[in-house]
Amino acid sequence: MLTKNNTTFQLHPEKETAMSPLAAFVNYVHPVSDAALKYISLHSAPKRVSRGEYLLKAGERCGHIYFIRKGVIRGYIKDGTREVTTWITAENEMVSSIRGFTLQEPSLENIQAIEHCDLIAATYESLQYLYENFIEMNIVGRKLLEQYYRDAEERAFISRIPNASKRYRHFLDTKSNLANRIPLKYIASYLGMTIETLSRIRSKKV
Repeated sequence: MLTKNNTTFQLHPEKETAMSPLAAFVNYVHPVSDAALKYISLHSAPKRVSRGEYLLKAGERCGHIYFIRKGVIRGYIKDGTREVTTWITAENEMVSSIRGFTLQEPSLENIQAIEHCDLIAATYESLQYLYENFIEMNIVGRKLLEQYYRDAEERAFISRIPNASKRYRHFLDTKSNLANRIPLKYIASYLGMTIETLSRIRSKKV
């Protein structure tokens, strides 16, 4: 979840009437011009997906980036018949296939809703227009990439913790809001352990 000065981004309904939720989020990351906010509001659209529905499947080109207003989404890759969850994220975050979206190449991962989700979608073409015509949007892009690089570093760190119990403890320390919200099989996959191991760890802690 994006924070600034240790403050978590929150949407305020009374402020959403003047701009779309995505525009409000962008302006929170870094102040942008009224013209940019208007463009974002006009060139983004709400999208609802049901639990289990895919935003993207491996091999597809990713044409959209999404802002999560409500719900939880995961990314995963296939290893034979096994699904390996690579990331999980929830409200007030942007999601897309970084490789598939930025390079406009077939995606290596699948992006799936874990809960019913309310999203705001923007196209690749709209984002490129914003970068090219509003210089401040490049600062927004840089700050978001910095945030997601830190998230990737965090995932690399947690995968290197040798003890399964410590991996789960770290998960609770960093994503406690998701611990009792999503199926255990996704948490276990994300933490690189079997669901049986995770269940034993949780029962001991209880």
